[in-house]
Amino acid sequence: MSHINRYIIAFFVFLFVMSTAYADNHDNKPSWDKICETKDANTICQISFGQNMDYGDQTVWFSRVGVVELNNEQKKLFIHAPLGVKLQSGVLYQIDDNQTNSMPYNACYNVQGCQGLLEIDDTIIQQLKDGNVIKMRFTSVNGKAIDASVSLVGFTKAYNK
Repeated sequence: MSHINRYIIAFFVFLFVMSTAYADNHDNKPSWDKICETKDANTICQISFGQNMDYGDQTVWFSRVGVVELNNEQKKLFIHAPLGVKLQSGVLYQIDDNQTNSMPYNACYNVQGCQGLLEIDDTIIQQLKDGNVIKMRFTSVNGKAIDASVSLVGFTKAYNK
């Protein structure tokens, strides 16, 4: 397993463990936010758009779209799909009127659905900072398009935090 993959996996484990405590620091309305953790001289940050959701007797911070960074260098865009999508189709996304891109799913979770993950560069980060909306298209199991969008208002403030 590559060095970056170990840190990405460790970070998602961290997010799962910390989600209950972290949820107490947020409003219930969707918003952009940033959390970071430093371990062994490596800093992993997640800038994501999400909201609190009730899961059993816990309140969890559920992020739908965001960026994960390792040491401010390696960056990955992630998008959580709803349940009931075709995994083979991946996720299509577009920032404002820029080029439509696709990303494969890399993992599925029982509460959050499946997650697409794609390495990105500073050009995409700048598009997110300058943009108004990120549009996403998922394909349902019956082949129909499921369209969603997330406002990018607040992304720059959260990213620069």
